Amino acid sequence: MKKKLVSVLLAGCMVAGMLGGCGSTATGGTASSSAAATSAAASASSSAAPAAATSAAASAASSADAASAATSAAASADAAGTAATTLDGLDDPFGYQFVDKDVKANLTVYRYYADSDKDNLDFAITKMKEKYPNLTFTMEHRTDSDGSALRTWAAVGELPDIFEINASDVYKSLKDDGTLYQVDKEVEATKFYDLFTNGETAKKARTASDGHQYGFGCEVSNLGELWYNKDTFKALGLSEPTNYEEFKNTIKVLKDNGKVPIALFGAENWPATTLFSLASIAEGQPRGLDAVNDGEAKITDEPYVKAADKLTEIADLGAFGKSALSTNYQQAYEMMYSGEAGYFLSGAWFFLTLESDGMGDKVDYCNYNVFADDDVKEDVRWNALGGFQTEAKYSVNSKPPCGLDPSTVTYLGLEMEYWTRVSAGVSGNMTTVKGNFKFTGGEGYQDYNKNYSNYKTFTNFTGDLSNGDFVTAADKACQMVVSGNYTKGGELIDDIAGSGF
Repeated sequence: MKKKLVSVLLAGCMVAGMLGGCGSTATGGTASSSAAATSAAASASSSAAPAAATSAAASAASSADAASAATSAAASADAAGTAATTLDGLDDPFGYQFVDKDVKANLTVYRYYADSDKDNLDFAITKMKEKYPNLTFTMEHRTDSDGSALRTWAAVGELPDIFEINASDVYKSLKDDGTLYQVDKEVEATKFYDLFTNGETAKKARTASDGHQYGFGCEVSNLGELWYNKDTFKALGLSEPTNYEEFKNTIKVLKDNGKVPIALFGAENWPATTLFSLASIAEGQPRGLDAVNDGEAKITDEPYVKAADKLTEIADLGAFGKSALSTNYQQAYEMMYSGEAGYFLSGAWFFLTLESDGMGDKVDYCNYNVFADDDVKEDVRWNALGGFQTEAKYSVNSKPPCGLDPSTVTYLGLEMEYWTRVSAGVSGNMTTVKGNFKFTGGEGYQDYNKNYSNYKTFTNFTGDLSNGDFVTAADKACQMVVSGNYTKGGELIDDIAGSGF
């Protein structure tokens, strides 16, 4: 959306990985602003033992570049044909019950393949190559969050074998036209969701209204967070804000000292709109903009009106700087990283980037909703931005181009997802897979892990909302605020309301 504690751990153990974001995430997944998917062929060496994982890049952009290079991610098994492997006390729950050891194919997999996600996937590929020596992988790095690459491939009949879907409209279209394979049988046969601590919740989320499942996935849900540079704040005598007045004060001090208060990567649409959703949560609408998207609320309702007033107020204070709408994810991160900016909006996948870059104790997230007034901050604290599990995640092509039947591809995809989540746990990161893992990480990451179970309500990131017309209207209006064209909350509200919401 997107996101690591250890970048070279596979030589002795494994490599880092996490959430979503959920996510990317945004996943984690909304973090990249590149225009086209890059290919990474993950092939096997015929006799070597699993090699050390390639070091993940220190930034989102350089990680994406790394993902475009062919990497060796596997080795042949040392022993011929054991029915299960064991890793740190975790038995392979799949064995050879579902897929024959001699299966031969090249699977093309399209999903976020950078940062810690790349480390996790490289580990999973290694495990699967140990088990299936004739299996190879071509990894296509997902660089968009709107499904544009999938739309293009679907139009010409060139979808990969397994692919990540982040856009609900693309998911619906591919599901309705029969492109997505129903994975119900394979999920039940493997008892896939029994392997995860949040399995029941994930299974329910992945089940469509017709009772079938057209995708799978069981990762940690990514929450949206506002991050800040602790060194920058300390140098300016600032503390982490716990309410709206304190937040406004930090914006003023940062701007007065030549900083960009909030490094917003406005080259993508969702960050500005997501801030608006965060503000509406602070004003008493726990579902944020999801409620308008789903037709359960109107944009003219009081929480949104008050949220619009606050968003335009901080924009008028100079919160976003003059080049926000042309700033991409990597540039925004580097602005906060270097101290040029105070805040940075991203998903919780960003913890892993911080850990990898050695910034785990230098950057923290705001524990409170910064738009909340002091008298209600405790009331709304555990109403999360993000974290909502969607029906779409990882789907299987009903006509896999690799030549295997879709059932076999599904079984392989489930195994790949399992080992990806195992990698996160063994590396000391948050994971959903059941096992005896020791969580490690910087101060902020530790705090987040401790607090995660306190959250009571969750929303979509605005880029994942299902009503494309509403998202377009909200994105356009919020960008008018960031650009300075709208200086009053009423202008923002009237613009969106004028589109029928």
